[in-house]
Amino acid sequence: MNIQYTIDGHFDMLGDVCQRRRNGEREVIRRCFYPAFAAGHVTGVVASIFVDSCRLPYGALEDAMEQVGALHCEIAESPDILMLCTCAADFEEAARSKKLGVLMSFEGAEPVSSLTLLHSFYAAGVRGLGLAWSRRNQAADGCDFMGGLKKGGLTQFGLDLVREAEKLSMLIDISHLSDEGVEDVLNHTSCPIVATHSNARAIASNNRNLTDAQMAEIARRGGLAGLNGCSIIASETKEGASQEKLIEHLDHMIDVMGEDHVGFGFDFCDQFLTGSSAQDLARMPYVSFDLVGGHGALPEFIGRLADHGYREERLRKIAGENWLELFRRLDTK
Repeated sequence: MNIQYTIDGHFDMLGDVCQRRRNGEREVIRRCFYPAFAAGHVTGVVASIFVDSCRLPYGALEDAMEQVGALHCEIAESPDILMLCTCAADFEEAARSKKLGVLMSFEGAEPVSSLTLLHSFYAAGVRGLGLAWSRRNQAADGCDFMGGLKKGGLTQFGLDLVREAEKLSMLIDISHLSDEGVEDVLNHTSCPIVATHSNARAIASNNRNLTDAQMAEIARRGGLAGLNGCSIIASETKEGASQEKLIEHLDHMIDVMGEDHVGFGFDFCDQFLTGSSAQDLARMPYVSFDLVGGHGALPEFIGRLADHGYREERLRKIAGENWLELFRRLDTK
């Protein structure tokens, strides 16, 4: 099977990389992550900048800047295998050069307390803005896993932030955002919108997932949704979580959005959840686990999709070409 690009639209490695570097480790991605990327033939990844709840509010900016700096240091230490990406051409060059292309994106706007700071992060290579995690911040309300939060949409600052991100041609990511916030984003922007790691609410009635109407509007505007491989996103119960359920999500997403608007956004969590705060873990209906065995298992999963009936052209699109086309539409350079 000739799949040239495999891009994961959401991966939480930067916090772990940052912590390891604080402890004196170097070349962390080469040692701890690259073997799985290589085994899975992964050519690109969108790396999230996420701040744990225990660091809020005062440590958000420091944490985010340290994660950005950690990636730049890692690339300087391993230029033979890593490349910072800000546009489609960069991801294409990374694949040609047999390197892993990395694009940085916020998972929650907590570190961005002003429009000037958004420009500062942009200058440092950040090209994605996820407005909220599953909690409230100064820009928007998250979806709130447990359903206890009375949710609103975007604040005035959130609207200003979204408009500024659109001017910069950044990825505007609605994963984790409340339904009210999603509506505000769609009403106040005209650019393609992404949900980097969200599944179908029709398959798993989880407020982290997308409604059919939301998915249809994302597709209409030329955006993309990334299939999430976390069990808690794919299934309301631990017992129902399986790769079969994940494929059921993918089938439905393609039925609603078309095969040109779905990609991978696996949100692999098994190696990271042990470092999460109790406050964040309490938001989950049960402790999540990966339905695909990490990046190294992607060829096997893609083979399973082929056995399911997906032709090679569709698999190429889902694996990475749709992400590249989205970056071309945005011209994120």
